[in-house]
Amino acid sequence: MYLCNEYLANNLIVKSTQILPMKKILLFTISLTIMSVLSARPLLFDTFGSKYVISADTLELYDTLGNKINNKIVVVSGSNPSVDALVGYIRVKNTTTTNLNHVFVRRVVNQEVANTTNSFCFGVQCYPPWVNESTAADTIKAGATDNSFYADYYPDGHGGLTSVTYEFFDNITFGTPVSAKATIDFLISAAGFDENNLVFKGPYPNPSSQVAHFEYNIPSVNSARLIIRNMLGVQLENQVIETGNGKKSIDVSGYASGIYFYSLIIDGKTVQSKKMVVRH
Repeated sequence: MYLCNEYLANNLIVKSTQILPMKKILLFTISLTIMSVLSARPLLFDTFGSKYVISADTLELYDTLGNKINNKIVVVSGSNPSVDALVGYIRVKNTTTTNLNHVFVRRVVNQEVANTTNSFCFGVQCYPPWVNESTAADTIKAGATDNSFYADYYPDGHGGLTSVTYEFFDNITFGTPVSAKATIDFLISAAGFDENNLVFKGPYPNPSSQVAHFEYNIPSVNSARLIIRNMLGVQLENQVIETGNGKKSIDVSGYASGIYFYSLIIDGKTVQSKKMVVRH
C-alpha cells in the first residue's frame, strides 16, 4: 500500500511537471497568434454572419516624390492662367495580402474657380469633367502600387485656387468598405490684385463673446475666403468673402473661450493672418 501511494504520488508529480510547461507553451502560442492577427491588415471578422474590417491605411496614397499623403493636401501650382494646364498625380498602394479587384475613385470639389474645368483618369479609363466617380473597376494586386491616377486642371485664363479631394475605395473585396483620400490644390498664382487697395478690418469687438464682425473692401479677385482656426490648427470656419465693400459676421457663441487665428485667403494666397480672442 505504501509503495502504491508512493508510486501514485511520484507519478502525479511527474505529470504535473509535464502539464505546466505545456500550458505555458500553449499560452505563448496563442499570444503569438493573437499578435500576428492584430498586426495583419485588414482584419476580417465573421461573428454570427456579421463582417467588418479593422484596417489602418489599407490603401496608402503617395505623391510622385514618395511622400505618404493620406488625408493630406498636395499643391500643384502654375503662374500663367492662359497657358498652364496643371496635372496632379496620386499613387495608390494596396498594403494588404489580398488582391483588390474593385477599386474606384470619387471626386469631391471643395472649392472651384469659376469657368475652370478639371477631370481625372484612373485605371484604363479617363472621365469627362462632369463625372465625379469612376465606373470601371481597377485592380491593385496585393502589395502593389497603382500609378494610373492623374487629375487634369484647365484654368482657361482664370487665376486662383481650385481644391479637389479624391477618395479611393473598395466596397466589395472584404465585404465592407476600405478607403483612403487625399486632396490636390490646383493653384494659379497669376498677376493678382494690388494689395495696397485691400482693406480688411476686424474682428470687432475683440474679445468677442457672441458675434465677431469683419469689415472689408476687396478689389476684383477670383476668390476670397475667411478661415478661422483654433490653437491646434483645426479649421472652424471657411467663409466666402464677396468682393467690393462689405461686412462678414461670424457667430462665435459656440466657441470655447480662448485664442483663435483668422486668415484672409485671396486667390490661394494668405494676405492677412491675425489673432482673435473669444471670451464668455
